[in-house]
Amino acid sequence: MEIVEQDHLVIATVDRAEAESHAWKAAGAGADGPPIDIVRLAESDVDPSGAVDADLAALGFVARPKWLNWCAPVQESRAAFEAALSGTERRNIRLGTRFVHDEELRLDVRVGLTEDLVDEFLVLYEQQIAGMPRGQNFARRGRDRLLAGADEHVSVCVTTRDGAMLVGSLWWIRPEDSVLQMRYSASAADARSGRVMRAAYAEALQFAREQGLAYASLGNDPSLFGHVVQPGLFNFKTRFGFAPVPAQVLTPKLGGGFVDKFLTLRSLSDPALVVTWGRHEGATPTWPEVGAAGPGHDLLILSGADGGDRAGRVAEADGGVEAELLGRFRTEGFRRTRVVAVP
Repeated sequence: MEIVEQDHLVIATVDRAEAESHAWKAAGAGADGPPIDIVRLAESDVDPSGAVDADLAALGFVARPKWLNWCAPVQESRAAFEAALSGTERRNIRLGTRFVHDEELRLDVRVGLTEDLVDEFLVLYEQQIAGMPRGQNFARRGRDRLLAGADEHVSVCVTTRDGAMLVGSLWWIRPEDSVLQMRYSASAADARSGRVMRAAYAEALQFAREQGLAYASLGNDPSLFGHVVQPGLFNFKTRFGFAPVPAQVLTPKLGGGFVDKFLTLRSLSDPALVVTWGRHEGATPTWPEVGAAGPGHDLLILSGADGGDRAGRVAEADGGVEAELLGRFRTEGFRRTRVVAVP
């Protein structure tokens, strides 16, 4: 068994025998033992197809992809796309568009990236990351790759009359997959409250339609929300009409999965969200079939509410808590949603 800490999250990696013997209990019970948050099955014991047998499931282990890609058909028009959204979300988009007009902001769509534009975007991106509890500066690390493929990208940005960037988003044009995929986005705090980000995304989807692309993607996220990325991001993407697919169908290097047992929410948000394989378990999904097949993943809402087995067994939360938690999240893009209690 190996115990490591990743951004304040303590993970004990165990082999199959250690999982079955509950080896982590002795490691975490001692006075000097670390407070283990997640027990993770060693990669050598993980089924590459994502399947988990009944014995592991009975021990409380769940299988999840490492990465997700958020996709949606752009539909034939903006009106058709927005018709599937909630009334609140349609109103948010209208208010964002009106704010751009009323404040005389500029919403520009530019094919190709320049060094100056990317560097200006990175300033805004890094300001946003600085306000996150465990934000990762992925865009700075990817700067050279962005510029190397500059002609394959489009920027959708909102700026003030003085030229200051309020919202920036960089998108990858993928004609071979018929996808416009967001690589990175950032906004100033006042832009978020003004719903300007939604107006910018709506403009990006219109660009995709004009290019003859069938899908848009809001990029890749880890399948655990409540650690590096937060449930608020999940809410934004689901309410905007996007649903997850396994990231590997569009980016093979992001394939693979974890088999985890969640012992505590000490280092996670409460609730935390886990997207599991669902109907993709044991399958080999392909693009674009997976994008058109409807909801595929399952969703676990992990709650620290009373209920369940305090020994760490994942158990159903009580009905009142479950109803309240289910009401917080839009789950139409998932095959099945379940609320579970974690000590």
